[in-house]
Amino acid sequence: MIRSGYIFFTFIVALAILSAGCTQPSVEHQSPAASSAVNITVPVPPIPVRSSGGMNLAYELELTPDNGLKFVPEDVEVIDPATGKVLYIMEKELFASLYHPAADPLPSGTELQNGTGKVPVPRISIWFVVDPNAVPDRLVHRVTLNMSGSGQLPFTQTGGEIAVRKDLSPVVVGSPMRGPGWLALETTAPDTHHFSAQITMDGVTRVPQKYAQDWIFVDPLTGKAVEGDSALARNYYGFGKEILSVANGTVVDMLDGLPDHEMIYSPQGVTIATAAGNYVIVDIGDGKYACYAHMVNGSVRVAPGDRVTDGQVLGLMGNSGNSDLPHLHFQVVEGKASFLGAEGYPHVYRAFNVTGEVDQARGIEMFSDPEFTTEKLWSEFDIFVSSYPNPVYQQESLPENWVILDLP
Repeated sequence: MIRSGYIFFTFIVALAILSAGCTQPSVEHQSPAASSAVNITVPVPPIPVRSSGGMNLAYELELTPDNGLKFVPEDVEVIDPATGKVLYIMEKELFASLYHPAADPLPSGTELQNGTGKVPVPRISIWFVVDPNAVPDRLVHRVTLNMSGSGQLPFTQTGGEIAVRKDLSPVVVGSPMRGPGWLALETTAPDTHHFSAQITMDGVTRVPQKYAQDWIFVDPLTGKAVEGDSALARNYYGFGKEILSVANGTVVDMLDGLPDHEMIYSPQGVTIATAAGNYVIVDIGDGKYACYAHMVNGSVRVAPGDRVTDGQVLGLMGNSGNSDLPHLHFQVVEGKASFLGAEGYPHVYRAFNVTGEVDQARGIEMFSDPEFTTEKLWSEFDIFVSSYPNPVYQQESLPENWVILDLP
């Protein structure tokens, strides 16, 4: 569906749009004056992650200017340096949403330390899929730069060569809920708010929600999401559903006591500290942490220091924090027990059945009507849902965006 349908765990991210002046044609050579215009780096090389569509490679480029030159990237290609094959070319429309210019003015020292969506160095988010039998060993990038801000001609620069982390694997986790009717949102797609949210905290820019999912419950028989007034959060079938630990581990952080928003699309006064709402973070070993957000006020059943087991109830699905609709936001991070202050780490689910999907094209068509509101979307959600004649079983995979699962 179109962006207005993306309604879930959006942290406070300042969006800046950089005007690039006129578009200049790209050239296939570099002039000596511009050969060191930018330093292209990859802060966190990609770990291959399996989904039904193939192996997902997700990461960011950082473009650090040299000599104070001003530039705007206009295009990026990902190349296998071993063969010279172009693996991925980002579409222009997608590029516009996945280029993150440096903030102007730059974030303050306090912002950089305490948390901000402003980025101090330009970034490009890259997510593409390759055949599981053809995952490259290394990647290199060819970036076309508009240099009109520095009074120079455009040029194409190659850099950011990195090794694909085939030596690492996603964390395999169990189900955060059980049963049929679970809709996976904001996953395995580059144009999601999870992947595009660049958060700078403790002086480091990270993508904490890179591999996150938002989980919505729909009736497995009818495809409906709500009964009665669709403006009231408690009327959604997912409200109050049990949230389960996806692995054995130790609770290291939690929060309870924040109110649930009674009306959908009504979070106000959300801060970095309250964005996750009522939450639980579990240390699942090897420096990895499972994070569960937006639980019902008063429903959290564990405390720091508690040992939990795979499948144990942690709390109930709610609408607290920066949440527009009752759902579970789930992510795994590495290195630090934090929703926003740690890098997202890939996870795959041990097993599930795909039982249906949502017709995104029809959603786009319906939203072209200005009278088709988001409340109307959810009250009539069943018209977008189609069930498969036979479930599709998957193991150790990340669910695709907008599919409906039966979780064991």
